[in-house]
Amino acid sequence: MTADPADIAALSAAGFALVEVPIPPACLPGVVANLAILAHHAAIARAAPVDPKIEAAEVFRP
Repeated sequence: MTADPADIAALSAAGFALVEVPIPPACLPGVVANLAILAHHAAIARAAPVDPKIEAAEVFRP
């Protein structure tokens, strides 16, 4: 599963605007590329079959 670059760009623009972090237009392609890599890595990690008894972080509720 890959993330759509347009979705990543829109999400990053909204997120950075929310926390008032200006991203220069020249840097936006790099930001989008790095967020796409992070999303890809997160999808790999989340797809791994991990028993909740081994790693309880996903099911832990304080």
